[in-house]
Amino acid sequence: MEKISFDFDGTLDTQKGRELAKKYILEGIPVYIITARNLRASAEVYDTARKLGIPRNQIYFTGGRDKWHTVKRLKITRHYDNNPKQIDLINQNTDAEALKLSAALKN
Repeated sequence: MEKISFDFDGTLDTQKGRELAKKYILEGIPVYIITARNLRASAEVYDTARKLGIPRNQIYFTGGRDKWHTVKRLKITRHYDNNPKQIDLINQNTDAEALKLSAALKN
């Protein structure tokens, strides 16, 4: 089963990121948010998730830790991020395909 996740800052907080997430949601594909933010900085994340229809139990805050652990645990199939280091770590340590949002939109 396909599962898609998005980083928040620089990815899901952009118009293109929100449009892509909405496309997956309308197709019935589960969408998750995996952000390096901590819970103290969660208000904007929860607000965006609510507007898109992403359930709160599909939002994960890593508190600055590498995201690949969460991607692997959740069995995410594709993750969008703006951080090249996180993209590389996810591609190296999980079965997920990690992409930079701008590169994904060119295809």
